[in-house]
Amino acid sequence: MRHLLLALPVIAAVGCAPLENSPARIQLQAREASRLNEALAGFSPGKPVSCLPNRDVRGPEAYGETTLLFRINRNLMYRTETRGTCRGIAHGDALITRQFSSQLCAGDLAYSTDLRTGFQSGSCALGEFTPYTRAK
Repeated sequence: MRHLLLALPVIAAVGCAPLENSPARIQLQAREASRLNEALAGFSPGKPVSCLPNRDVRGPEAYGETTLLFRINRNLMYRTETRGTCRGIAHGDALITRQFSSQLCAGDLAYSTDLRTGFQSGSCALGEFTPYTRAK
């Protein structure tokens, strides 16, 4: 009986873990990819840069678990892929960054945080920023 009680939390945790290739997960990934394609429609990618100035950045907008878009204006946005997952921002959590300069740079640490409770829902490092400009 004692062994069963010790195994129950492990069994429960495994039963609640998301399956990497479950139909629901695949459907969610497809939906997020479609949303990202829609957001980038009419824009052309440029050469990636390491940093963005803070003052004009709006966002981020999350697409899936690792893709973030930062909008500068209606003709320019930057896309970054994170290392780690700040997945909470896709559900309304705030992205709190720990910056090492006056700019938002690749390698800066970020945390997705529920501002009502103060709990972190994820952490990640920002990647390089690929500019997307509206095609003329």
